Amino acid sequence: MTERDTGRRSELLAKLLDYSATHGLSEVSLRPLAAAVGSSPRMLLYFFGSKEGLVREVHRHARDVQLQLLADTLADCHDRTEALRALWRWLSSAAHHDVIRFFFESYARSLRGGAWEGFGEASVREWLPPLQRALGGSEAEATLVLAALRGLVLDLLATGDAARVDSAFEALLANM
Repeated sequence: MTERDTGRRSELLAKLLDYSATHGLSEVSLRPLAAAVGSSPRMLLYFFGSKEGLVREVHRHARDVQLQLLADTLADCHDRTEALRALWRWLSSAAHHDVIRFFFESYARSLRGGAWEGFGEASVREWLPPLQRALGGSEAEATLVLAALRGLVLDLLATGDAARVDSAFEALLANM
């Protein structure tokens, strides 16, 4: 792949992720997807091999973006409470609800395999080390916190009851 192709592929990945965050990838076919990102089905197949390959690459890119956001969010935090509050602010922000919905759609679909296979496991394994460092605790503690945060965000998305879910987050902090 030429340097120009690599640049175009990266540009398409960014557009595909933006599209996916808003619309999901579950039911979309290549023709409307290509039109939405300013490409053609032929070019998407050239860059990603197949629709399954495209889905895998969008998910890999989404995880890379999430890991960078996680690192950026935790970078200036000096203690575990500050780190968790910063992370909760990002996760619970209405501005990120579309990308979080895409995450949960992908996570659930990964339980069935196919193009989504491995997404859920990878997203857990990739988040645990930085979360463990931020907490200064064990892998088990990081696992518990990650599961609690994801559960709270899922509850927030399902109900829209920010006051109740924020209160539950505060209860989590109080018990750490």
